[in-house]
Amino acid sequence: MMASKEYLETLAPTRLAVVCQKVAENSSNAQTVADAAILKTEWSRLQTPQSLSLKKEHEMDAKLRDLRKRMVDFLVGHDELDFYFQ
Repeated sequence: MMASKEYLETLAPTRLAVVCQKVAENSSNAQTVADAAILKTEWSRLQTPQSLSLKKEHEMDAKLRDLRKRMVDFLVGHDELDFYFQ
């Protein structure tokens, strides 16, 4: 059974990043590994604390929302995900 998009959308971005990391570590598909690693790395870079202006903070929030959507879209359809949610 695959994790549904609706279920993945309920997860916190941190959890999505962890699942991307696990997919990157355990998938036998080289493209899947590369795509998962890119998403996890991008998430990590956005977690660096910074002193932000309100405008920059809004830009960062928009980037995080976009990244979260891309992580969900990437993870949908990967049947190996069930292992991570047991």
